[in-house]
Amino acid sequence: MKKTLLLATALLFTACSTQTPQPKPLSFKSIDLLDKYGINEDSLIKYKNAYYFVVEAPQGAKIVKLDKNYKEVWHKTTPIVVEPIKTVIANDTIYLLGYDQKKNLPVLLEFSLDSKLKKISYYGKKFDIPRDLIIINHTPYVGITHYSKNNDSDIVIYGGKRTITLSTPNMDNVTFIKPYKNGILIIGSTQNRNDDVLIAYKTLENKTIWSKKLDMGMDEAPLSVEIKNNLIYLKVTSTDHMGAETEATFIIDDKGNIKSVKKGIEFKQLPVKYRT
Repeated sequence: MKKTLLLATALLFTACSTQTPQPKPLSFKSIDLLDKYGINEDSLIKYKNAYYFVVEAPQGAKIVKLDKNYKEVWHKTTPIVVEPIKTVIANDTIYLLGYDQKKNLPVLLEFSLDSKLKKISYYGKKFDIPRDLIIINHTPYVGITHYSKNNDSDIVIYGGKRTITLSTPNMDNVTFIKPYKNGILIIGSTQNRNDDVLIAYKTLENKTIWSKKLDMGMDEAPLSVEIKNNLIYLKVTSTDHMGAETEATFIIDDKGNIKSVKKGIEFKQLPVKYRT
């Protein structure tokens, strides 16, 4: 009986042990990057057989170029004190979106691949917050949360001479923007009593094709968005008043219809008068 009990206990312990997820071991490349630069592989942007990354520095954001063996080729500190938000490399240009900490304005800096500063552009008004950056047809589009004097906020996207807006009666905040069909997919949040997720498809001419609100009954926030075969995969987290979180993935078609939704989620469409 003792042997049987010991064997059963051992088998139970083994079963429990095998179900515990093991942390992924760091690669030698990751260890080398952490040791030399204090970053991991996820921080690298690969472009034309080289790697780039941006880190915040006391006198301005620092851009670093590495060769294929992770050896430094050059580094450049921005000429203004910038809190880096997002970096995109396209058209042989490094686009660095940030927040100018002295002027309190969203700013976009453009560098060549050999570290030369090509252009500095400011967007929005004082204390507006830059959120996301995309490139469409060689033109950078900057997604910003714009604040008015009465502390309301709207979503504004600047691209060349174009201005695209998404506004509701509530406090609106942009999280992601994505190139989508003939325009831009905007994902953010709107605050009434609770935070709800906003998602809208707008043309580059600022026409609203569709606009939706996702409400799971608590405080919602978008986590990530992917576009595959014209379907939008939007991951959302919902936090209740006790701090418990629930994640859900919405699958949305190109007309804004939800193809798959977690049971109990409320779905609302913005009134026509607010789709501007």
